[in-house]
Order: sequence, then C-alpha cells, then structure tokens
Amino acid sequence: ANSMKSVASLILTAVLLRTACAFSNRNAFTTRSAGATASRAAASSSSALFAGAGGVVITGSAGGVGYAYAGEFMDRGYDVVICDVKDCSAAATALTASHPNGTVYHTKCDVSDAKSVEALGAFAKESLGTVNYWINNAGVNGGRRA
Repeated sequence: ANSMKSVASLILTAVLLRTACAFSNRNAFTTRSAGATASRAAASSSSALFAGAGGVVITGSAGGVGYAYAGEFMDRGYDVVICDVKDCSAAATALTASHPNGTVYHTKCDVSDAKSVEALGAFAKESLGTVNYWINNAGVNGGRRA
C-alpha cells in the first residue's frame, strides 16, 4: 500500500509541476510588459496555484492507485470526486479521515455505460463547480465487475 501511495505521489507531483511550470511561463510571458517585478511574482507564486484550485474527478477510485491519487490531491488542498463501479462510501469516509485538506464527494459510476458517465459529469459539476483535472483510472482488474 505504501509503495502504491509513493508511486501515485511521484506521478501526481510530476503532473502538478508540469502544470505549474506551464502556468508560470505563460504568466511570465504575458506580464513581461508590466515589468520584471510582475514576472518574478508570477514565477514565484507557482505554489499558490494549488490553493483552492478547484476539483479533481478520479474514476476507479474506491481502492488502489485511484484511491492513492485522491489522497494526494486532497493533501494538496483539492476537492475530489471519487467514483467506482462498486459503492465507494467507505473509501470516501477513509479519505475524509486521513486527508483533512480537501473535501471528497463520492458516487457510483460504470465507465462502460455512457449514461452513467454523463451522470458522473453532472455530479462533478454540481459538487465541484470547476473540474481542473479528470483522471480516467477505472479498469477491469482480473475480470472484477460490480
């Protein structure tokens, strides 16, 4: 379990750093005309990008890597929507207890059913407002279904 959390943390850190660098570079480019002070401020505030930054949807997150992703995003202050083909209320309770920096919302979703995915999108929009990241993590593990 710890090695899965470590792998998820490394992947998530790489994604967030890439996003921060792209955002900082874009801000530095657009604020250059405002002077060097604005450019330096934009570049140095990349850590502030993630405070109250909206939400994340993670499919297949009742356990395993999806669950680890949810915990990592919550540790960084994101609100998350977790979903799985099975009930994930126990996972949501555990995430809430161990990651107090974010809020977790949960629902059931079968990603092989278009109507179920549409319902997930509506649930995410209602719960989070803005979805900043969507992680398609759901998959069949050894033939397991609901």
